[in-house]
Amino acid sequence: MKKDNKTIKTVLITFVSTVALMAVLAAVLFWTLDFPYKKFFRIVSIIESEYVEKYDRDLCEENAINAVLESINDDYAAYYNEENIDDLTTLIEGNYIGIGAEVFANTEKKRIEIISAIDDSPADKAGIKSKDFIKTIDGKEYTDKDLADAILYLKGAGVKNPLEKDVEIVLIRDEGEITLTLRREKVNMYKVKTQMVDDICYIKYNGFTETSYREFNNIINKLDSSVKGVVVDIRNNPGGELGSAIDMCDIFLDEKVVMYTLDKEGEKTFYKAKEGSVDFPLAVIVNGSSASASEVFAGAMKAHKRGVIVGEKTFGKGVTQSVLSLIPFDISKGAIKLTTFKNYTPDGKWINKGITPDIKVSAPKVEGDITEDAAFIEAVKSLKKDK
Repeated sequence: MKKDNKTIKTVLITFVSTVALMAVLAAVLFWTLDFPYKKFFRIVSIIESEYVEKYDRDLCEENAINAVLESINDDYAAYYNEENIDDLTTLIEGNYIGIGAEVFANTEKKRIEIISAIDDSPADKAGIKSKDFIKTIDGKEYTDKDLADAILYLKGAGVKNPLEKDVEIVLIRDEGEITLTLRREKVNMYKVKTQMVDDICYIKYNGFTETSYREFNNIINKLDSSVKGVVVDIRNNPGGELGSAIDMCDIFLDEKVVMYTLDKEGEKTFYKAKEGSVDFPLAVIVNGSSASASEVFAGAMKAHKRGVIVGEKTFGKGVTQSVLSLIPFDISKGAIKLTTFKNYTPDGKWINKGITPDIKVSAPKVEGDITEDAAFIEAVKSLKKDK
């Protein structure tokens, strides 16, 4: 029996010694190898073991996540925690309560910048423009690092009866300040409007989703030989679902490359149109608020000389964001929106530099009768000229 006890003690001592040795070796390896974030993890370990006061671990973690995202200089990165992840999903779907302004974090200016104001939205009606900077919302100052919070507040997250509450926004424009009071509305970012002007089909396309693409495709499929041309107006179109933009290009391109993306490893992924396309003459109207998926469409049409591009140079958002859940397969626990690809036109131009029109003409948002719109008039002229 004594011999058994001695054996057990020897085994325990050996086990403890081995564990201790392994812990020491792990610590040595941790500081010797080029392990990312080792100082950060060490600080957390020291706080956990030594800090005399109680502290909020969740708050520390959230602040750390936001600090990391701010430090990587990704203008479109944002963190969504468990409380506001549902609001992000609603934003992605394109139907939400808000003011209808597409924004991004300008890390150079340290401000939230307007990409575009969606047509007929409260932001559009109030005169908010591309290149405006948000200074304050309801008296609270927002900087580039507050992007997610600003988006959600403008949408009414955490506001009781948001449709009944005005929101005051102070904008910086041309070094001056503008104060606007808006009322949140139910915003549909992705409406499609069509109008026949003599033998020209005019389509106003506000954004890219599967729903808006199907509606657009149905319109094109119903056109007959009496139609002599199509004008696609994507002014003030901030983009949306990239796949829908590629599908829309497929309508007009026959087995040609639509675009390609570049990932962090330098790998290219090419997107190609399927066999078959319509042959209607095409003109595309763009302006400085045409961004992202809009630029993919305009860039593909220009590169293949499939349509004439009319208007102003586009915004220049040649990157794609992915929403990545913190817990695999469970987005309810939080997620980050992160830039994961760069987007290029078929002829190798990075869309971040914008798409330059073939015919330059002042192209503010559509006001009143489309037949009196300068960009539309030039678009129709180009179609008539090509006959």
